[in-house]
Amino acid sequence: MRFYYISIISVLLLIVIWVVGTGLLVWLGSHLRKTRKRVWPLMVPLFLILYIGPIAEELLIARNFDRLCKENAGIFIYKTVEVEGLYDSTMRSGYENTKPGKYRFVEHASEDRKSYERVERANDQERQAALAWHATNNPDKERSTDTSIFYSLNDAQTIAVFPNGKDAWRITRLDHPMARYHYKELASHLSVTHGVKQFERVVVDQQSDDVLGRYMNYYRNAPWFFVGLDRPTIPCSETQRDTRKYGSLIYHAVLKPSN
Repeated sequence: MRFYYISIISVLLLIVIWVVGTGLLVWLGSHLRKTRKRVWPLMVPLFLILYIGPIAEELLIARNFDRLCKENAGIFIYKTVEVEGLYDSTMRSGYENTKPGKYRFVEHASEDRKSYERVERANDQERQAALAWHATNNPDKERSTDTSIFYSLNDAQTIAVFPNGKDAWRITRLDHPMARYHYKELASHLSVTHGVKQFERVVVDQQSDDVLGRYMNYYRNAPWFFVGLDRPTIPCSETQRDTRKYGSLIYHAVLKPSN
């Protein structure tokens, strides 16, 4: 079983609970004995609840957490493929993931979450056009080194030039993702049993509906009597081990950039 961290304050709290609880039960038994002769056998279940109850939750969480980690947790790479790009439903990652040596395009949800965007590197002609448009519309101002330039090509496409003036992307608005390969989240903070939550992400081939890779992790909570400066959750060691090998974004291990 995988128990939670030991806290001296928590141990002291348990001792106080047991001492005070024992005193109250003894007082209650003595009081009831005045009217009932065989009261002490009836008090036994209450003593058992007092002594076992505070740690029963910890035993339950530790057992279930250990079982789920051993049976399901980890990073599983079923197949690797070369691709030009992907759809990432978990975050807006198009800019970083389309730099030289990475994917040709990445699709993600728009900032307002009402549509989708395909982000890919703009060519030098598009970058120069955006810079020229900005210079024409701001003749008396120097280009800011803190603000990006957004130059609209048409209703669906925009050129974004980063403040350094060198990095530029073409952003195409989409009604729905067009990429064949999707990286998506199936579970986040999903309570699967008392005190244990599940996190699951997969890489899916939308054409064949095959799962190419899976990230599965569980986190356990502290027992109710835990007292400390913080109450951090504990992940499965199996997933942490695989994360050091593959990274937490498993599509990097599954989807290899073809360029």
